[in-house]
Amino acid sequence: MKVTIKTFQELYQISLMQLSEIDKSILLVSCLTGKTEKQVNEMNVNKFNKLCRDISTTFESLKLDEGKPSNYIKANGKRYFLNFDLAKPPMNAGRYVEVATFSGDVIGNLHKIMATMSNPMVLTWKGYKIQKFDAVNHERIADDMLEADFSIAYHSALFFYAVFSKSIENSHNYFLSLTENKSEMQKVLGNLSGVMDGFITAKWYRNLKILA
Repeated sequence: MKVTIKTFQELYQISLMQLSEIDKSILLVSCLTGKTEKQVNEMNVNKFNKLCRDISTTFESLKLDEGKPSNYIKANGKRYFLNFDLAKPPMNAGRYVEVATFSGDVIGNLHKIMATMSNPMVLTWKGYKIQKFDAVNHERIADDMLEADFSIAYHSALFFYAVFSKSIENSHNYFLSLTENKSEMQKVLGNLSGVMDGFITAKWYRNLKILA
C-alpha cells in the first residue's frame, strides 16, 4: 500500500489526538481504507484486526530507517527533479528563510518543503528536461507533492535538511546582513537547530558527512 504525504500527514495528526488506542485505531483504519468511522465500527472483529495488521505491515514497509534520498520524485502524475545543490536556483536568501520557516512543522509542511526543493520536468523528444523553478508555481507544486510517495519524500527532505543546516551554519552572518530586523532573522534561522529531532534518523544519515 502506497502512503502519500497527504495520508501520512493525516495519520500523524491522528497520532497526536488525545484518544484511547482503540479510538485511534478506528480513525487510522478509516483514514487508510477510505471507509467512514461508522463503517469501521460495524466491521466484525476479525476483519478489523486484519486491517490493523495490514496497516502495521504498511508502516514497516516504509523502512524509514533504511531508505535513501532520491534526485527524482513523481507527484500527482508529474515528474520532478529534487535540487539539493544550495548554490543553484531556486535557493536564494528568500528560499532559505522560507525553508527555515517550514522547519517549524516538518511533517505538516513536508509538501511545501518538497515544492521548495523541486524543479518541474517536461518530456521532450530528447527525454525529460529540467525546468527553472518559478516561485509563482510553489503552491501548485506543493499540492502535487501531497500525492507523492511519503517514504521517498521523507528521505529526500532528511538529506536536504542535513545539507541545508550545514549551509545555514556556514552562511549565518551573511543572512543576518541581509536585513535590518536581525532578531527576527536570528529566530527564523534558529528554527533549524532542532529540525532533525522529529525525524527517525535513517542509517545513511547517521553515517553522513556533510562537507562545509
